[in-house]
Amino acid sequence: MRKHALFAALGLMPLLLAAALFTGIEVKYREHDTDYTFFVKQQPSLQLFFVNPIVCGECDVEAFEKLSLARIDDIRIYCRQRFGLDNLRMCHAIFAEHQRQVNTTMQNPDEIAAVAARFINHQNIEQNSNWAFPVVNAKVAVPECLLPLDTAWRDDADQVKRISVNCADTGQPAPQNRWNVTLPVYPN
Repeated sequence: MRKHALFAALGLMPLLLAAALFTGIEVKYREHDTDYTFFVKQQPSLQLFFVNPIVCGECDVEAFEKLSLARIDDIRIYCRQRFGLDNLRMCHAIFAEHQRQVNTTMQNPDEIAAVAARFINHQNIEQNSNWAFPVVNAKVAVPECLLPLDTAWRDDADQVKRISVNCADTGQPAPQNRWNVTLPVYPN
């Protein structure tokens, strides 16, 4: 019986070693806790835990030009193992873009719906019509507008009435400097 258990354990050793060579654990230190994420290493390595040297928890990603040589070397090792990237600027840009997206305040869909509802209400009174208030899809994600939102009718070739809610300036570089959300409306 012990012989079989020993052979089973010896048989599993190569499998466990292979798993350890190709599995990594990314460690992200946060302000009040630590996050662990498993990933498949792009190259075999005995190192199991990898501290993400680019993100620092609750702070912003540091500009690539301001990084120390030791930190750049840590990033090189991390990016090669985690993503298979030797281009450090590209690897750094992944996290910088993620940080930019996290820091960007988004327009509240309820505000878009409220502007559209005011427009429909005004149109119903002015034209003696009975259009239903449009519903904004919860998946709509656009940057917060710096100017008041503008609304107008949008008539397409299919003759379906739609409202166009527009933002003229988000304060971001193009193409995210403006946006347009189109909402269908139906007779009530």
